[in-house]
Amino acid sequence: ARARFDKDYFRKRLAVPGICGAASYEAIKGTPRFLHLYEADDVHAFYSEAFKEAVAPSEDEDEGIEKAKTAGVRLVCAQIYPALPINTPACPTVDLAGLAPVVQFGRIFVPPEKRADFNGWYAQERAPLVENVPGIRRIRRYAPVEGDEVMVVLYEMEDESVTQTAEWKEMMSTDWTARVRGYYRQAEGSPGVYRRCGIAY
Repeated sequence: ARARFDKDYFRKRLAVPGICGAASYEAIKGTPRFLHLYEADDVHAFYSEAFKEAVAPSEDEDEGIEKAKTAGVRLVCAQIYPALPINTPACPTVDLAGLAPVVQFGRIFVPPEKRADFNGWYAQERAPLVENVPGIRRIRRYAPVEGDEVMVVLYEMEDESVTQTAEWKEMMSTDWTARVRGYYRQAEGSPGVYRRCGIAY
């Protein structure tokens, strides 16, 4: 029943020109409890009349979801790491990789005067270390074009045990990481770890 619901729920959205992937997730830890991820060729797809029509509540399951919501976070983001196009063995395209079985979704507030240091840390240290952790499919960073002014980070994993590996723990304990943690602030419930509900589309 869940698989049929997901297929029907995403069918309208995936029919929108520019929308190329979708999956739903439930939190293992963190909030919100549920996470819907949509992949698009361009952020403009989310502002098209076709997408607005696709996500408008109807009288069936969509309306039930809207009534059941207790809180929500909407972020429309443009990918900034790795730079597009991503079509290499290390950074495969969405068609090659799909949306992973488990993701860690982070929303980070960084003081303006510290953003150069934060960006340097992510590009020069954090991202290369994460990409070498066993079980990591991809790491991506996004800049919101709608929603809170946060740094958005998505780690795609084979399963949640990735965060228990020696490589993950080493990546989390560098001197630069300790310095950065001294000035950034996580959004409430972040980072959330989410397990995919069913398949990715």
